[in-house]
Amino acid sequence: MSGSESSGPLAVTGNLIALERGSDELLLLNSFHMRSLYVARGRGRIRQILAEASRGRTLEGLKSAFARDGALIQMLRDHLILVDTTAEAERYGAAQIARAAAGPLLKPRMTVYLLLTESCNLGCIYCLNGSGTYHKEAHSRMTPEVALQSVTACLDQLTPGGHLEVAFFGGEPLLNWPMVKEVIRLCGTGLDPRHADKKITYHLTSNLTLCPPDLIGEIKEHRITVMSDIDGPADIHDRCRPFRHGRPSHAQSAETIRRLTDAGIPVALRATVTSVNQHHIHEIAAHHKELGASNSAIVPVSPINSDGAFLSDDLLPDVDTIASGLIRVYHSGLWDKKTLFPFNQYLLKLRPGARQVTACAAPSGTTPVVRVNGDVYLCIYLVGQERHRFGTLGAPWDHRPLVEMTEALHVDNVSGCDACSWRYACGGGCPVIKLAPVDGAAGGIGNSAKALEYGRKINCEFTQAILTELLWDMADETMTGMADARAEPGSDRTLYC
Repeated sequence: MSGSESSGPLAVTGNLIALERGSDELLLLNSFHMRSLYVARGRGRIRQILAEASRGRTLEGLKSAFARDGALIQMLRDHLILVDTTAEAERYGAAQIARAAAGPLLKPRMTVYLLLTESCNLGCIYCLNGSGTYHKEAHSRMTPEVALQSVTACLDQLTPGGHLEVAFFGGEPLLNWPMVKEVIRLCGTGLDPRHADKKITYHLTSNLTLCPPDLIGEIKEHRITVMSDIDGPADIHDRCRPFRHGRPSHAQSAETIRRLTDAGIPVALRATVTSVNQHHIHEIAAHHKELGASNSAIVPVSPINSDGAFLSDDLLPDVDTIASGLIRVYHSGLWDKKTLFPFNQYLLKLRPGARQVTACAAPSGTTPVVRVNGDVYLCIYLVGQERHRFGTLGAPWDHRPLVEMTEALHVDNVSGCDACSWRYACGGGCPVIKLAPVDGAAGGIGNSAKALEYGRKINCEFTQAILTELLWDMADETMTGMADARAEPGSDRTLYC
């Protein structure tokens, strides 16, 4: 029912995000529908209208009480800031959650992470691969049979015309570089003709300390996208990501990156932020630019690894420090928001209708992780955890864990998220912390209150800080385009867009 047709009582949406800036600006957003309303002048008047509406006024009664503001009230209605009290609630019901959990049988897009090896040549101080769940010392290698079955199993789950990204991951995938080439060859020549209408692309996530002689040629020929980790200039990076026996690694990674970029290959760089480098956010972003990166990602460290063990307290960064550092980089113009993570990712969450009920794709089953032995897991952080294994190659994948995870992580089902007005904008944040062990075992949640609080702040305060910057930035861009529409001097009329 549109606002003009409503005759029943109105209410202010329970999903209202209301941001204030300066002396009179206001930004309103119903996170369930994602249509922002920017008020450049007249914040107090808007507050009066919303206060009156919360008393159960009808649309007609509200327009009568604020006779000069009929257009503004209608805009509040059209942007679903004011909603019908008799309409269906602006949240998911149990049946909708169940449908979301079940998801479509066939998917338009998937990314399959192939752990070509679970070994690595680095000894990062915050490694997400737990020694109990990843076979880090086994020097195991994925076979062509496992790789091809993995790709085929995913292609079978795609819609006609669908897109599968094959991500070479580890461990360090360049330790098994011949398998990268073999997988690409098999995909090009050995797949069943029934998949001819589906697109396959390739991605490599590597520390790039290795540079096989044919690396550049293969990447260019097959248009492999590349991501690597650089945690800052050499003195910082080498403290965070040394080789396993302590030798510095920055020089070798930087040399490979330069070879790739000199050859015209885009390389996205990512920095993991810990207490070691939290005060160097701008320096890190500038170093990524200096190395010729196509994108820069600044990522707060995960407080938990795949073993369910938490990062030591002294390595946990301060969330406010990370957020303020990132925001300074964002406003510096060093990187465009489309190439600076997490701003580029969060920007996608602010489109009308882009409702977030979970924060990542893992519960949808579109990002399966296949380890060397063919076992399939929901997420790289969950490898080796039996309760999060939903398949083994050679047998049908069991999607029940996906349904259970979606139901558990749906923002309307998560305590602390279910009543938060931001929940449909953020999706509740990274779910790994919510899936952590809770039995208080060694390294478990019961022994790391600081890590638990850090994880909560990353999911909540940090996400809200980034979204807030983007919302105001979008409002400023709108105002730039509305410069000629400003109210005349002396008018008490509200200016809105």
